[in-house]
Amino acid sequence: MYFPIPLENILLEAISSLREPGGSDRASIALYIEEKYAAPLNLKKLLATKLKLLVANGTLTKVKHKYRIAPHSTISETRTPLLALEGRQKDSSKSEKKAINILTKTQVDVELSKMKTMTAEEAAAAAARAVAEAEFAIAEAEKAAREADAAEAEAEAAKIFAKAAAKALKSRM
Repeated sequence: MYFPIPLENILLEAISSLREPGGSDRASIALYIEEKYAAPLNLKKLLATKLKLLVANGTLTKVKHKYRIAPHSTISETRTPLLALEGRQKDSSKSEKKAINILTKTQVDVELSKMKTMTAEEAAAAAARAVAEAEFAIAEAEKAAREADAAEAEAEAAKIFAKAAAKALKSRM
């Protein structure tokens, strides 16, 4: 079995593309996947397992055997929030890079469809989180620029010191 993107993303794409008001049932999701992708023989079993998992972790809601994308769940919430990185030291640069999640077009479409169903309070909270993350990213970028300037100045000082040491060594010979 091979899907070009993870099955979770394909399921979210299927549910958001089908746009059924009461949610999508397992059969319509399977039909969508079979039409759009080369589906494996055990698709129905994989589908059942993955749908149960997505319902359990809150990404989807299940009502009367129909699945809908949970209104409170957004893809950006599954990432490590940038605000949590604020207290970390320099040595955490690798873990910071791992915390960045680049969203696929499908994930962006799913998140946009979720935003359309948000209440004003949920939208305000999401906007506040986005602003806070952006401000933190700006502060981190400014800090990185200052560190780069300091490193450049230190490198220039080391270069000048090396030249002076070479001159002093030459004059002794």
